[in-house]
Amino acid sequence: MTRLLRLLILTLVIGCVALFSGVVAQEYGSSQTPAAAGNQMGDPNVTITSPEANASIAVGNVTVEVNVTNFTLVEPTGQPNAPGEGHLHYYLDAPVPTNESEPAIPPVGGYVISTNLSHTWENVTPGEHNLSVQLVNNDHTPLIPLVFETINVTVGENATGNVTGNATPAAGGGTTTVDLTAQDIRFDASTITVPAGAEVTVNFNNMDDGVPHNFAVYDSSLRSEQIFVGDIITGPAMTTYTFTAPEEPGTYYFQCDVHPDMNGDFIVE
Repeated sequence: MTRLLRLLILTLVIGCVALFSGVVAQEYGSSQTPAAAGNQMGDPNVTITSPEANASIAVGNVTVEVNVTNFTLVEPTGQPNAPGEGHLHYYLDAPVPTNESEPAIPPVGGYVISTNLSHTWENVTPGEHNLSVQLVNNDHTPLIPLVFETINVTVGENATGNVTGNATPAAGGGTTTVDLTAQDIRFDASTITVPAGAEVTVNFNNMDDGVPHNFAVYDSSLRSEQIFVGDIITGPAMTTYTFTAPEEPGTYYFQCDVHPDMNGDFIVE
């Protein structure tokens, strides 16, 4: 009986030790796993890696390169909002948008919607300029808190230069009608030509289901001056825009403000 009792006691001790070890292991495992996962997470961030702040650039083209962390870049059209994903807005001489309930479209300056980690601004005029990049949601609204970086650079004289001759304004007046369609996130025309000073009617057909578009005319791709900005409509829908063309002949610029890659030359002659 004594030997049997010792065996029973030994068995109970071994069982208790095994049970205690399992509980300890489970307890430590559950406390360490979330911590390890948390170390892999972080706030979204974007930084401009090139050019350096206050750099002097000798040529007219300026390439901006960026680094993005803790954020997934996805196709910027037609995606529902999702945490931790979106795309980039590049800005040239434009205020960084801050309204969380509106698309991040600055009122002036150049801007480009992109998923690329670099963008080249072409033929930047000599002088001081500011370059910005911002992380935005799939619907183009800014991340909140705001996530962006801005630097200043100085661009030197363009070696090739641009010479503009004296233009003689054409006789204005008259009317002209333009039919313009937006489909598959593109316009069906890359050039629109109108007489100087004409009353222009644009019959605009947005055929992209559930996608907002508009038609707007500016002095150039930097949008320093608004010539006409049409209301944004969500397709499928049609609307008519009416405005007066500039009196000064030349090549201006048109775009969709929601999708600035949809653009072209607005020629006044």
